[in-house]
Amino acid sequence: MSWNWHEELKEIVGSAIERKLNHLALEKQWENSASIHGLVYTESVTRGEILLCRKKFEDFKKSGMSFEQAKEKLVAEFSKRLLKVLLEMKRMEIDRLLPYTILSVSDLTDDLSTAHYVYLSKESVNTEPLTSSTREELRKLADKFPEQFPGGGDIMFPREYDMTFIVGFINHFYGRAS
Repeated sequence: MSWNWHEELKEIVGSAIERKLNHLALEKQWENSASIHGLVYTESVTRGEILLCRKKFEDFKKSGMSFEQAKEKLVAEFSKRLLKVLLEMKRMEIDRLLPYTILSVSDLTDDLSTAHYVYLSKESVNTEPLTSSTREELRKLADKFPEQFPGGGDIMFPREYDMTFIVGFINHFYGRAS
């Protein structure tokens, strides 16, 4: 029996998304899901993520779910979407459907992807450059390839240290026999 890196990656992404949701004060978002009041984050990305959680939570509440059930469903839904997006980006890079790399690293860019390197050149103060550059590239890909990346902005990205690990994991194992 061989090791299935896809299953391992699924668990890693799920844990990362759960940590991110806990960072966003998930229980508070559940309690306030019907309103936009009480948002404690001013960064537009985080605010958008909170609103996305609240929108999903409102739907879950209407269906009669408990907080724990909703949290579990939210983690699963966001994890599945993130994993699908990242693996599709990687596939497109491998198949050379993109003019530059978003996830794959290069010796020419100090072991960063082209998109990450360019983003860092423009934006040196951002504390989450890999996540931000990937989010920015996803928006572009959603415009260019709407069938592969529907709803490009409605995605939850993990915190930077988790994103770095996930991208490294994908780069290491993608394309190898499992």
